[in-house]
Amino acid sequence: MRKILTRGGIEIIAVFIGISGGLWSEKKSELNKILESEKSALVSIKDALISDSTSVYWIIKSIEKEQENTDLFLKHISKDTVLSEKELNNKMWDLAYFQYLVQDKSVYESQIKNAGKKIIQVDSVSAAISNVYDYLYKHLDNVFMMQKDMMSVKTIEAFTDAGGYMDSKRFSITKSLKLDQSAMFSTSFQNLKFISQLTFHYDTNFFIKRQYEQGLIIIRSAIKSIENYLGNKK
Repeated sequence: MRKILTRGGIEIIAVFIGISGGLWSEKKSELNKILESEKSALVSIKDALISDSTSVYWIIKSIEKEQENTDLFLKHISKDTVLSEKELNNKMWDLAYFQYLVQDKSVYESQIKNAGKKIIQVDSVSAAISNVYDYLYKHLDNVFMMQKDMMSVKTIEAFTDAGGYMDSKRFSITKSLKLDQSAMFSTSFQNLKFISQLTFHYDTNFFIKRQYEQGLIIIRSAIKSIENYLGNKK
């Protein structure tokens, strides 16, 4: 009887060990899959953020150039410098157009946010990525709307309402309609609404530039966080 009980106990233990081993193997396999998904997602996210950081860097440079042009424009109006009609026309075109960040959230949304489970295993890395995509990029969307609606569009509207027009290489209004471009600029520069909008455009760009500079710091910080994490796992 004792031998039967002993043998039965051994069989029960063996079954328990087998079940435990199977569960452990299954969990390990699942964890390996998650870690592979994590690595793949982080590499893709890092590449996307590096691309975005480059774009933001050149946006900042573009704003700095726009600030230089606007400063010259205002100095011309206040007679602190003299610009030719061609230079004035070119600077008006510079005020009409601006660079902005074309966001691509597809990798983040498909591989992390909407994955249905926790992909990034370290909270600090996950938070750094989420801070970029869920908060910073939404803020930069609002910055873009300011650039478009309150600056670019309003400045050109104020200029044309003041009697101004913009020549292009493809069609010169001055030559085609035989207009006096110098007189047009002189009239426009007497318009207080246009000068006020131009001043607002100039001042607001300092705020806009700071938003992109702070954004670049946040993006680079997220890239560094990913690189450190992936480096420690090698």
